[in-house]
Amino acid sequence: MYGLAATKLEEFEQGKISRRQLIQSLTVGATSVGAAGAASAQQAGVTPALVNHVSYTCPDFHKAADWYAKLFNLEQVGLKDDDKTHEVTLPFSKMGEQPLGVTAKDVPPSFMLIRSRALNQPTATGTPRPTPTNVVNHMAYTVADFDSARIQAQLKEMGIQNIRAAGPNAIHMDDAFGYDVEICGLANNALTDGA
Repeated sequence: MYGLAATKLEEFEQGKISRRQLIQSLTVGATSVGAAGAASAQQAGVTPALVNHVSYTCPDFHKAADWYAKLFNLEQVGLKDDDKTHEVTLPFSKMGEQPLGVTAKDVPPSFMLIRSRALNQPTATGTPRPTPTNVVNHMAYTVADFDSARIQAQLKEMGIQNIRAAGPNAIHMDDAFGYDVEICGLANNALTDGA
């Protein structure tokens, strides 16, 4: 994993790959190492290899999708806006491209699915949609070239609201509907807060 990370960071610094490609490479490399270790341990259950998608329901999916597309330079694809479905997909890579470092042809990119639904709209099976009781506190996204002061200045120029640093390797902000979004540097991960 160290060799892959060093190679990809060098390619990024030389301008051979984009920031998005660097993040994808490091994510795939890290999850591959984790999945290999988990497979050798023969644990019960399943072992996730990567985050497939984030499903985000909000009052106006167009407004939220525009906000996330602007912040993370994402494409909006698969727009569905009819009597039953109001949603759009924002992949974390360009459509049709394989995630970097992946040779298998069947590994999809991670993505956000942003949708709007009426409170009484039934689920896909036709059963009534339950009133939500669980809350995801926030979502955090890693960027490779994290520089807190530079990113905060860029966010202010973009009109992002309620920007606040959370240590040297994380910044929180409010999205278009006040939902807490965090941007982290590579040092902020599952094992450390990056301090």
